[in-house]
Amino acid sequence: MRKHLPSLNISKLCKRPVSLKSWLIVSCITTFGAAAGLIPPVGGPINTAYAAVVPKLDSIRVALFLDTGKYTANTPSVTLSSDKGLDLAFRSSAGAKPAFSTADKASVKASLDTHRVLLWESGDATQVKALAQKLGDANVDAALVKRTKQGKVAYQVSVGPYASKEAASAALTKLVALPAVGSVVKGYASAVTGPLHLNAGVYAAEAEAQQQAAAIGQAGIDADVAILDVAAGLPAYAVMVAAASDAAELSAAKQQLNAALPAVVLQPVDAAASYVLKRTELDDAPDNTAAGTIERVLLGGTNAKLLVSPKPTETVKVLERSERTYRGLVELSRLNGKLAVINELPFEQYVTSVVSSELSKEWPLEALKAQAVAARTYALKQGVKYQIAHVTDTTLDQAYKGAGAEFASALAATSATQGEVLADKAGLITPLFSSNAGGMTADPTEVWGNKVDYLKSAATPDDGAEKGKAIWYRIILPNGKTGFIHSSYAKATGQKNAAGLVYYEATGTDVSVRSAPYVDNTANPALFKVNIGDQFIVIDQAVESNAYSWIRGPFAANQLKEKVNTVLAQPIGGALERLEVSARGASGRVTSMKANGQELKPAYPDALRTLFNNLPSTRFEIEETGSYTIQGANGTVRKQTASSPKVVIAAGSGQAKESASSQIFVMGGNNKVRMTDQPSQFIFKGTGFGHGLGMSQWGAKGYAELGYDYKKILQTYYDGVSIIKE
Repeated sequence: MRKHLPSLNISKLCKRPVSLKSWLIVSCITTFGAAAGLIPPVGGPINTAYAAVVPKLDSIRVALFLDTGKYTANTPSVTLSSDKGLDLAFRSSAGAKPAFSTADKASVKASLDTHRVLLWESGDATQVKALAQKLGDANVDAALVKRTKQGKVAYQVSVGPYASKEAASAALTKLVALPAVGSVVKGYASAVTGPLHLNAGVYAAEAEAQQQAAAIGQAGIDADVAILDVAAGLPAYAVMVAAASDAAELSAAKQQLNAALPAVVLQPVDAAASYVLKRTELDDAPDNTAAGTIERVLLGGTNAKLLVSPKPTETVKVLERSERTYRGLVELSRLNGKLAVINELPFEQYVTSVVSSELSKEWPLEALKAQAVAARTYALKQGVKYQIAHVTDTTLDQAYKGAGAEFASALAATSATQGEVLADKAGLITPLFSSNAGGMTADPTEVWGNKVDYLKSAATPDDGAEKGKAIWYRIILPNGKTGFIHSSYAKATGQKNAAGLVYYEATGTDVSVRSAPYVDNTANPALFKVNIGDQFIVIDQAVESNAYSWIRGPFAANQLKEKVNTVLAQPIGGALERLEVSARGASGRVTSMKANGQELKPAYPDALRTLFNNLPSTRFEIEETGSYTIQGANGTVRKQTASSPKVVIAAGSGQAKESASSQIFVMGGNNKVRMTDQPSQFIFKGTGFGHGLGMSQWGAKGYAELGYDYKKILQTYYDGVSIIKE
């Protein structure tokens, strides 16, 4: 787990063994093994009495997409496929009942049957694709439904989903107001559709239902086949017509349909009934074997659950989750009005994937074993944390990238430690870990502001993260522009300027110069570019920012002022001139800061990372470009700040004049050059990546390389713990 939860209650152990087969959650039980002195030392024998109270989990449920209110990761639809096809089944307390299967490699796009906007209809596929492209340019995702009506193919442009009729109506107003859209749909009766349907007949065979739907389509009326989750027996197939947003619309639709189809008996569909409505849509996915179409399934009913399983030995690919593949099965359901996508798989397979997702296959096996025990313990400790899932697949819990991330040594590490977990006197611990502690792990008071018995600050060999990293040069161009350039794109010319600094020149074309020494085109884009022959002065150098050591900034004072004002008792009215560290914790992490002399008051110390543009850690120093000290020839000392009058510079001729530029480069007594600026900018230089609590992953690698086994690694990072068997 890389992100902390300040509200964690780790004084008691609440054990929640979960049997996914029976869907029973066992209530909390009292831990007695530790109190009775039954926890063995690390490496000692397993005490079966204590192990009996450790929660067991045959399968784990991992949230890929979920909205609990407190945790939000939404997708309007999810696209699933598998090399040898998928089996889809309804899930209920009675078990799983088959719904339908797909062909090899065929994709299924699933979403909830809810409110949408029917924007336009045309028989020309090229025209509807062009409109879809225009909607895409406006960041609007459209579905292109293929229908046969009155003997002709028609394509409908549908947009959504929306949580309510009102939300869909508002979206429709905005959509038709877009010039590129309104000019196309003008004259068409765009409308809001909803999840209320009429049943035009139920059949034992899907072919019969399709025949009835086609007959209704001949009358120019939209009809879809839905698979019903019936109480017993084989699946039933219903023909559904109308798509109303409320009861009044449904009643009006029934009257119109009765007039058009007097021979068809229409019944309302029970809102609680579970069903899967199937549609065919145009699809541009190159790997889809269905010749440019994809099957869309709409999940209907308040309690509907659909299981999507691959054939044995296969995996399920989830397009919207970076095309990752997953073992086990995928469950689709409705939670809080949103589509929930859960991956359910054997617990130990999950642990293997977490180890593979968190660490590298080149790392020592003992480090991987330590991660396996920590990952297993963390997952068991959570219980059902997210209403219908134990954990998420993000670093809010621990990284989980599915089957595609797995490697052989991670499987070996998981197998070698199978069932092993970490516990102290109170029971299972929450074994927090981060990528890199920057040389010292954190004390909980530095992160949350409170103590945790098994987490203490300790030295850790983390510097392996920066070994082999490139050197970047801090440069100044003749026009005053400054930034960092990768050293491989600069070479010394042998010439020097009047201050004795060597000129360098660029060795490449369109070489990016960045604010900080690392490549990230989003967080650290190019400030400007240099080309072959461009000359500049190098005033400093730094190792490329990495998990161990890093530089962030410079950040403009006015940019940071807006953020620090959110945690100040008295917001700064003028300029932000000073940022200073006012307290540090046991590991050297910043626990308190001041802005213009006022104490910052974030919710907890580690929140300072977020406050200052998501710094990698709180183990940092601050360089303020608007502040420096001048020592005069007569021994006087003058403190220059961003609000001070401009300095007066005496030239070699003896003439003195006020600096015309807000930016001055000064050389100190150590012959190093530093940039000063008005108004101030702030540069953060630090070590570590993450909160720093518990195990440092890079430190575990370092200890393994020093000869530690996984048990000693874990005991080093978690104080007073034992390894027991679940």
